[in-house]
Amino acid sequence: MKKIVLYTALLSFCVLGSVQASEENWCYDFKGDIVFSDKGSDVDALKKALTYEGLYKAGWESESFDVYIAAAVMGFQDKYKDEILKPIGLTNPTGSVSRMTIKKLNALYGCGVERKPLIMPVVTEKEVIQEQPVVAVDTSKRDGIISNAVEYIKKYLAAGMDIVVSKTEDVVKTFYRFEAKAGDMTVPTYVSTDGKIMTFQETDLTKEPQVQAPENVPVEIEKKDKPKVELFVMSHCPYGTQMEKGIIPVIETLGDGIDFELKFCDYAMHGETELKEQLLQYCIQKEQKEKLLPYLKCFLKEGKSSECIVSASIDKTKLDACIESTDKEYKVMDNFKNNVGYVSQFPGFDVYKDDNMKYGVQGSPTLVVNGTQVQSGRDSAGLLQTICSGFVSAPEGCSATLPADNPVPGFGEGTTSQNVSGGCQ
Repeated sequence: MKKIVLYTALLSFCVLGSVQASEENWCYDFKGDIVFSDKGSDVDALKKALTYEGLYKAGWESESFDVYIAAAVMGFQDKYKDEILKPIGLTNPTGSVSRMTIKKLNALYGCGVERKPLIMPVVTEKEVIQEQPVVAVDTSKRDGIISNAVEYIKKYLAAGMDIVVSKTEDVVKTFYRFEAKAGDMTVPTYVSTDGKIMTFQETDLTKEPQVQAPENVPVEIEKKDKPKVELFVMSHCPYGTQMEKGIIPVIETLGDGIDFELKFCDYAMHGETELKEQLLQYCIQKEQKEKLLPYLKCFLKEGKSSECIVSASIDKTKLDACIESTDKEYKVMDNFKNNVGYVSQFPGFDVYKDDNMKYGVQGSPTLVVNGTQVQSGRDSAGLLQTICSGFVSAPEGCSATLPADNPVPGFGEGTTSQNVSGGCQ
């Protein structure tokens, strides 16, 4: 009988021996979204909080937000689903760390929360590494089950993506392990020998996943001679900037044939920098509208506002006057400094508050065409098709060939073939 070294980092099925414990008065205030590949104090604090929850396992050595942390986050969201998922109409964990997840993390571990000393589990190396016997398996049965699991992934979890089984091995007597590659990401995946369960997150392969249907998604958009297009974002939301990069070629293609306006969500998840940037962009659009797209095309590369103001030839004196008067009217920075008008733990941004309420904006990005919130891809080709469905008579520009790959989330150039549907909520 062969043996295999099994790491708790890969499986939650291991039964650990005795566990030591230590008490400490640790706390952390989580502020903004945490996304894949992020590093630093937010990610370190997230790992620590998830460890306290018993979800981030000893032996997982993640330096950045990766699939192991995402798996632990999914466990956290499922554990507190009534507070994280249910309020925003979700039934399944997402693994993304945004508004509701951050709210719960702060409720448990924020520095303003009174609690008893936290208990940190400490697992010795001997307990982390264990040997388990692996029995002989029916390889034809194994390969058939893995094939079914791959089809499940392609149908429900990674639609439109090529999934390649790059490695197969027998890990424990009740599970098969394989590595599923999707683009540049490799995810260790486990399938039970009875063909019913796959984990990363436990998934019953005999049942279709429950998908929460989007609410208030219209069958068709009202037609107008000149469609009105409103894009709601947070200026530093990686998914908002992604859609901005996708929609700019559409705006340039359709030109004066549409009435486009960039708007902002009524709360900011990325702090003072985002509040100031949104005041700046609002004023560029309000008083120097022809400079907005040149500014955004520069800003979306590296987020360097001061350099982009110069490169877009924006009248700085006029801009500063507008920012001052707008800030005074809506009390953006005063409210931020005085902790007034916050949405959960995030500062408010009331410039477009009425429109946020009118359209039911729930996060960044949100696209509204002819007064109706619509769902669309973030690629230019998909956005062109969505917006052109709002014309009474589609102009020639609607036949243009635009890039079909999604821009990468966040700042920077480049595209990705992966479908990205995340948002800042």
